[in-house]
Amino acid sequence: MTTATEHRTHDTQELKAVGVEYHFSPSTSDWSDVGGAFRGVPASIAYGGNIFVFTRNTDNTLGFYNVTTNKWRKSGPPTLVSVPSVAPSPNNALAVVALMQSGQIQVSYVDPFGGVSTNFAIIGGQTPIGVKFVGNPVIAVNNNQRVEAFSLDSNGNMWHTFQQSIGNPITWSNWSPLGSGFDTTVLSLAVFQLANTGQLQAVALGSDHNMYQSTQFADGGMDSWSPFAPLGLNAPPQPQFTAGPAANFDSNVQTAVYCGLNLNTGVSSNPLVYLAPSAGFPTWTNFNLLPAQFPVTNAVPVMVNNNGTTQVIWLVPGGQVLFVSEAQTASGFWGDIDNVGNQNGNFTGQMSGVVVGSNVALFQLTKQASLATITYAPGS
Repeated sequence: MTTATEHRTHDTQELKAVGVEYHFSPSTSDWSDVGGAFRGVPASIAYGGNIFVFTRNTDNTLGFYNVTTNKWRKSGPPTLVSVPSVAPSPNNALAVVALMQSGQIQVSYVDPFGGVSTNFAIIGGQTPIGVKFVGNPVIAVNNNQRVEAFSLDSNGNMWHTFQQSIGNPITWSNWSPLGSGFDTTVLSLAVFQLANTGQLQAVALGSDHNMYQSTQFADGGMDSWSPFAPLGLNAPPQPQFTAGPAANFDSNVQTAVYCGLNLNTGVSSNPLVYLAPSAGFPTWTNFNLLPAQFPVTNAVPVMVNNNGTTQVIWLVPGGQVLFVSEAQTASGFWGDIDNVGNQNGNFTGQMSGVVVGSNVALFQLTKQASLATITYAPGS
């Protein structure tokens, strides 16, 4: 293990137990700029009663922000070429995965309380012959609490690898293909767990700009996945998605809900569309938005499951962040749209979010490459 630049103070070591009270302000009225110097979407996670944020710094090192202590540190060599992805690992650490300048996808196991991390190491064995990984790899936790990683390659194929053992050292399966025909210009994907079955589902944009999903046949990390199938059965003109998918499991309706930015103006001038059971599922449906609420079209909307209720968050031109919560009323699937903090022209819409109790903590890249954050209480 290598010592990180800054250490976690000893008086909060007991917070390693998941499920304890969160140690930060429950809600804030506006966004705060907490510094840093990074690029892309920040990877945020609630873990052990705290919230942590990982970034690809502007010098291509791994950045780490502790919300509780309001401190930054950096670790690892300056070799990251993707934003990081983070998930809890069964070795009582956070697995942080990123694509490196070497072309390999590597992992570092970070103890966010002790202030130490392992050196970055290759996962999945050597990169398969002829494969060039691109975009931002994504990791998720299987029902057996082991981590699984996913990545696209330059030929539009999706690959995955999963933790095989949790001893010392942790070992990973070799990379194996999951599907093909994906858009290599939209280099993001979504992977999440279906809470009713424990299976993972992967969602990505095809080269035809439709949205596709594949689901594990069984939980626990293996090569048993369904073929990728298109989402939505709209008659032509089909949606033409851009900037990547947003998707999550909704425990209220016991199925996944999907969202994306559709730039096919033959469908609607409003680019924000969703797929949910009470909206004529499986048909893509436009959110009921005014022109002033249309999202920035180069930023992926954020979707979170807030105690079973799906929420979608997005940025509009001019710098106002908006959110809407699932309502399932007679008039539609969604409730009223509301502001998140004040408008700020420095916002980019490159956001991530985590649920903390009944609140949502958001983290966003600014045009100055710093981190803006807010914790809001829906309905307050």
